[in-house]
Amino acid sequence: MAKLKEVKGGKEGMEFSILHAADELFMERGFNGVSTTEIALKVGCNQALIHYYYRTKANLFQKVFENKLSFLISLFEVDDYKGLSFEDKLRMRIESHFDALAQNPKLPMFVLNELKNNPITIDLIKETFNNNVPYLTGSLEKELQEEHKAGRIRKISALDLMINITSLNIFTFLTLPIMEYVFGLDQETTKEMFEVRKKEIVTTVLNSIRPI
Repeated sequence: MAKLKEVKGGKEGMEFSILHAADELFMERGFNGVSTTEIALKVGCNQALIHYYYRTKANLFQKVFENKLSFLISLFEVDDYKGLSFEDKLRMRIESHFDALAQNPKLPMFVLNELKNNPITIDLIKETFNNNVPYLTGSLEKELQEEHKAGRIRKISALDLMINITSLNIFTFLTLPIMEYVFGLDQETTKEMFEVRKKEIVTTVLNSIRPI
């Protein structure tokens, strides 16, 4: 699960506890499968407090959903990768994104299910991407142009590269339930499979942008 920043005590502590409980329940059963009564029971508070902090279940869900999307998008930020080569930075972006999904394996299916069953998620995704993607693609676009000009990679847009990375990473986790059932994967085998898939995806992406 994407970790929420924990704040203990007082109003902020209760607000965090409600958000954390809602995060777990929504991820498990989706928006339509969870009530504010259940969230209150999990937190150990009365239902009125949930309405006090978030007003409606839809507002609470929106906060959880936005946190998930913003967390995944933020993994493409470059601030922590200064001083590294473009290839090393790209490798770290891919691996960080994959590792985050490995810690949140239900997230891709959760997003797909909510897109199908909960119309508000489309607007949430659009808003979150509009607030984050232009900055990220702008930074990455500059790096790609410099690498292409130096003849080290083929011409590719930042958006196309991010789509390639996210789609390859996400597919592993969308098919995970099938692979676990068909191949009888246990926890250790699944972990080993993740490491193999991560290396394969890194190799695939790096090879895909080599000069033609």
